[in-house]
Amino acid sequence: MSQAGAPDAERVRARIARSRWPGWIWAVPIAALMIVAWLGFRALARGGEDITIRFDDAHGLKQNNAEVDYRGIKVGSVTEVALSDDGRSVEVRATIDKSAAKLLTTGTRFWLRGATPSVSNLSSLGAVLSGPTVVMEPGPGDHATHFTGLAREPIAPASDPQGQSYQVSFDGAVGGLKVGDRVSLRDFTVGEVTQVGLAFDAQSGQLSTPVTVVLYPSLLHIANAAALRQAVDALVRQGLRARLERQPPLIGAVRVTLDFVPDAAAAPDSPTTGETPQLPAAPGGGVESIVTRVDKLPLDAIANRLLDVAKQVDALVASPKLADAIAQLDAALAQIHTLAATSGPKLDKLTDSLRRTADRLDETVESANRVVGSTTSQYGLATAMREVTEAARSIRDLAGYLDRHPEAVIHGRNGAQ
Repeated sequence: MSQAGAPDAERVRARIARSRWPGWIWAVPIAALMIVAWLGFRALARGGEDITIRFDDAHGLKQNNAEVDYRGIKVGSVTEVALSDDGRSVEVRATIDKSAAKLLTTGTRFWLRGATPSVSNLSSLGAVLSGPTVVMEPGPGDHATHFTGLAREPIAPASDPQGQSYQVSFDGAVGGLKVGDRVSLRDFTVGEVTQVGLAFDAQSGQLSTPVTVVLYPSLLHIANAAALRQAVDALVRQGLRARLERQPPLIGAVRVTLDFVPDAAAAPDSPTTGETPQLPAAPGGGVESIVTRVDKLPLDAIANRLLDVAKQVDALVASPKLADAIAQLDAALAQIHTLAATSGPKLDKLTDSLRRTADRLDETVESANRVVGSTTSQYGLATAMREVTEAARSIRDLAGYLDRHPEAVIHGRNGAQ
């Protein structure tokens, strides 16, 4: 036993217990590792294939945030966006899901949706904030993992990538045209612009703006490029010409349209081999044609005519005859007001007299009915009483009408309606 007041050695001895659990502070990193492991296992189970797509410009494409879509469904994701070794293009690496990897062939095409946002295409405006999306279009061919991407949706289907090239020399400015712009015929897309140039001929000292367009047979439902060239030659002889237009007019983007020009000048024969065939252009077109038409308007004559009309209006307003007519109208209105004021009291007396007469007729009818009774032998007298009653009703109607239309005393009933 210890001395009184001294602490017991057994009671103050500390026990140290060691646990295998490292502590709650480690719960968060352990949970994060478990999530990463689960995502990695899921990615391995899903499978997929890595591909490389080369674009001329990334157009704001973001790695680890952009998707690869096919038919509106996500089939992959962009994992890296980097500059190519030569610095002339951008290499985009993406992982395609296992379900869509079988569609990766030499004919498969990729393009950027939203690379060039436009007000005319509202669906592309979302790319302003989120960046463009890579779209995949399968095509024929053998399996492939390296592709050349496009900045916009291709016009020709994957089964018909080849078309017939034509060169057009426009009179107006073509700087607004861009490679990939559509060529339309009767509002149907039939081709695209592939080259826009500016050339100087040293011998003639003239500038030219050659534009190369490609027309696709499938878009015109023609078998091949040879048949397309024959068809276009026949249409050119009928007056088919290329034209520069803006859609909407004045403020819209420049585009190439094909249209038939009445009484068009004969076009030169298309070369048989070698050179690119020429597609004749319609004279004028675009903003320049609108300015030319405005310049041809007789603006001076129109202005002189407007001045003459203004002078005639001033002379009419200042004419003494107009002042006399207004004075006579004022006098006539004053007479009408005077007549209405003087005839007002008389009209009230007349309507009161009519109402008193109607009341007396009603009293007469009631007295006669009490005398006659309802016997059938007095039929003629009863009929007369009904006519007197109708007369009293008519007098009351007349009095009410004069209350509503006092001007009828002057104009008559037809004039007051």
